[in-house]
Amino acid sequence: MNPTHKLLSPRWLAGHLLALTLVVLFVNFGFWQLRRHEERGAYNALVGMRLAAEPEPYPQLRARLSLEAPPEDAASIAYRRAEVTGRFDTAREVLLRSRALNGQPGYHVLTPLLLEDGSALLVDRGWVPFELDTPPVAEAAPPAGPVTVSGTLLPRQTQPAGLGAKDPPTGELDAVFWVDTERLSAQLPYRLDPVYLELTAQSPAQEGPLPRPLPPPELDGGPHLSYALQWFSFALIGVVGYAFLLRSVLRERRAAGGEADVENSRRGSAAG
Repeated sequence: MNPTHKLLSPRWLAGHLLALTLVVLFVNFGFWQLRRHEERGAYNALVGMRLAAEPEPYPQLRARLSLEAPPEDAASIAYRRAEVTGRFDTAREVLLRSRALNGQPGYHVLTPLLLEDGSALLVDRGWVPFELDTPPVAEAAPPAGPVTVSGTLLPRQTQPAGLGAKDPPTGELDAVFWVDTERLSAQLPYRLDPVYLELTAQSPAQEGPLPRPLPPPELDGGPHLSYALQWFSFALIGVVGYAFLLRSVLRERRAAGGEADVENSRRGSAAG
């Protein structure tokens, strides 16, 4: 019997199909991770270009960009550099929970900046340590009177639908898990723009060491390239391993067939 006939049995055909499916799946996962790597590179290039630009007056940005765009479609807003003048409303300041800096737990200080037209822009003024948990944070009080701030615009955050930390849907909040400007506007007597500003510079300058400035975003390539190489490695291992398995099975079948031929030859000789 031809040794390859065994590899065409229904059982082995099912095994071939499973092996092929896994290899194709692994290769597709690898290409998917490569696409993610390319997307991350394009995103980093865009963010880096925007962060390197000179700040643009916020009223001009607000006039030409869609501030109402949902967070998932807010690419035109994210990481724009903006400059704006107003007065901080520290009485309605809130804290952003669970924010560490250099391994130290703490909060970000979110303070509305009142604009000339009666609206407000929420400003993330920086980090304060965990023990300063009651707003307004006196140790991080901003300058009184008009102030000009510049920083990075970001779209509002939305709370996750499933598991995860959530802010109460009603009631007045003094600390939040998410920079959800729509939720916070419910407790303010003025309109809050649906974006917020991460502060990088301020005039007059802040007195004292708090709040501490926030670090710039990390623009690394992420793990996608290494994940792609891992998936391609799995596919290669599968192909080589399965080929060795088939070769081993064929060798065993040939050896068994050879022994059977020798035994049949002996029996024929003895009978003769």
